[in-house]
Amino acid sequence: MATARILSTGDELVRGRSLDTNTSEIARALSGEGVSCEGAEVVADDLPALVDAIRRACATADFVVLSGGLGPTEDDCTRAAAAAAAGVAIERVPELAAALEERFARRGIPMPPSNLLQADRPAGAETLPNRHGTAPGFAMAIGRGRFLALPGPPNEMRGVLAEEALPRIRAFLAAAGGPRRVVRTRSLETWGEREAAVGEKIADLMRRGRMPRVGTTAARGTIRILVHAEGDPADVDALLASDEAEIRRRLGPAVFGADGETIEDVAARALLASGRTLAVAESCTGGMIGALLTGTPGISASFLGGVIAYANEAKVRDLGVDAALLARVGAVSEEVARAMASGVRARTGADIGIGITGVAGPGGGSEEKPVGSVHLALDDRGAVTHRRLALPGDRALVREIAAKSALDLLRRSLGR
Repeated sequence: MATARILSTGDELVRGRSLDTNTSEIARALSGEGVSCEGAEVVADDLPALVDAIRRACATADFVVLSGGLGPTEDDCTRAAAAAAAGVAIERVPELAAALEERFARRGIPMPPSNLLQADRPAGAETLPNRHGTAPGFAMAIGRGRFLALPGPPNEMRGVLAEEALPRIRAFLAAAGGPRRVVRTRSLETWGEREAAVGEKIADLMRRGRMPRVGTTAARGTIRILVHAEGDPADVDALLASDEAEIRRRLGPAVFGADGETIEDVAARALLASGRTLAVAESCTGGMIGALLTGTPGISASFLGGVIAYANEAKVRDLGVDAALLARVGAVSEEVARAMASGVRARTGADIGIGITGVAGPGGGSEEKPVGSVHLALDDRGAVTHRRLALPGDRALVREIAAKSALDLLRRSLGR
């Protein structure tokens, strides 16, 4: 199986000021092509260090993919480092210089002379055109490996990787007879179950030494199940499909999506597909449910709007919640969540109303209603469903998981 190493360069990455998301995206893309990633390294904007990293990686891997360091400033040293690692000179490519000048002219702004650095490349390298920015990548042979340099900004990296780098990698693999084995991963996204509970239900599938390999990871309320298989393409596809079907059978509606889908996207699509309308009444989440839903284009066909009723007075005035009820049971209660859901549905004419109220913290909790206590209610044309949550984490996490849990309640309701 072909092997790869991934390099990311940038002082901001080394010092923790920016998060390196490129490495994970590149690794997933390479795995999908049957290339096994054997290691990754983050390197500062330092010429000797980058030359050393490129030489070491190219001495052991079939493909080395680097992102970053292709900008127009003096600290962007990927071009010089690759040239030094290969023992070749830097050359200026007239076609690249002309393309840069034309790009700036179309925008009606003068081109800084330093931008011409992006028309340079190591002698003999092949240009990887960048249709998403000013920094083209390049590909060349260094040591035993094929070195591919991509721009650092994630949107530019993603475009050049998909449009230029991966087709060349496929061509190299095909020329070598194609990969005998592939590496593929399927992820299933779940909501509403704790990681331990998910693990118990699929424990036998997670047994060490089993193929496919199955594992779980948790991030901000989502429990992701990763199914990873290696082997002949047909065998791998069959293994992944079999495990996916079994996991879905065992976990049922807890599985909301696959391969990075988000609860908000899935809920919004389900709402649009249902042909029904929704309005929301938010207290502790302060508009987050509406903000999550409106990330989906076209949602205005189903999402009528919402009311942020943070104070009790707003709950009474804008949603029709009974002031006597608030005085008796308090704002953070099942009864008030139900009243909010029904109130916003009635006042907007929506088919479905959601109400949410809780204690996000860090203060405001009590022994009876500690921080993280949240009540959700969903009124579907008069049939009201309630869910009580006890959420861990700081204020931001409680609010985020509460809002997404409301969308999970919507998704499940529409599924029924």
